Amino acid sequence: MEEDNVLTFKTETIQNVCKAQWKDSGTKANKDAIQLSTELLRIFTVEAVHRAVDEANKDAGGGSQTLQVEHLEKILPQLMLDF
Repeated sequence: MEEDNVLTFKTETIQNVCKAQWKDSGTKANKDAIQLSTELLRIFTVEAVHRAVDEANKDAGGGSQTLQVEHLEKILPQLMLDF
């Protein structure tokens, strides 16, 4: 079941990011590959935010209202290992 207010990346943006990194200008990706990459990046980002929120709540005793860069820095090593 998909919610109406699900935020995601635009596939055009992901395609342009990929193109910027390809060394051969003739390299192309099909539509399904770009859609899959977009979904993977969405899931990765959502998971990072959730973990950072948990870390912020631990630091502030459950009352933190904002995420700081330090919260992302703390969760990043394990997140990278998990993905």
